[in-house]
Amino acid sequence: MYNTILKKPRLPFGINNAGKLGKFKSNENGATAVEFALVAFPFFFLLTAIIEASLFFFAGQMLESAVDRVGRQVRTGQLGITTTQEQLKDAMCLEASLLFECSGLLVDVKLAATFADLGSPPTPVSGVLDPDDFGYNAPVSEQIMRITATYEWPVFSNYVAAHLADLDSGNALLTAISVFKTEPY
Repeated sequence: MYNTILKKPRLPFGINNAGKLGKFKSNENGATAVEFALVAFPFFFLLTAIIEASLFFFAGQMLESAVDRVGRQVRTGQLGITTTQEQLKDAMCLEASLLFECSGLLVDVKLAATFADLGSPPTPVSGVLDPDDFGYNAPVSEQIMRITATYEWPVFSNYVAAHLADLDSGNALLTAISVFKTEPY
């Protein structure tokens, strides 16, 4: 009876504890480290992708908000006829300076008689954005306007770059547009 209490349980498939394989199977030291090694790479990969994509969308929302706020100032005449392109860009930078370097922000302001006359905003050609495509027309009372702001957002991880980067530089292009008719001022 004493022998049956201390008797070790039998392992399946005829493996006994006397062999080297049996000792390896019964030893559980380091199992947590092995499990962590198997799960760590996918976990940190996914975590990095989520953080980077979240920052990208947050930056896009911040740029949209900056264009909307500055567009409202133009629409109501607070930034009027005497406003230069640099002053407009500075006003936008004040709104979005938390995530953006002002030197990388490109602003295009276009006036038109009708909404159809506005045409398309500046877009990358063959993966390259040309700063010369960005022009400036000073705001005018009771005129249709389009303000376009773009920023090359750096992409760090390869997985996110494959899905978000649309420029040859490997960066993603953030674009915000506001179209409106100015009020009489």
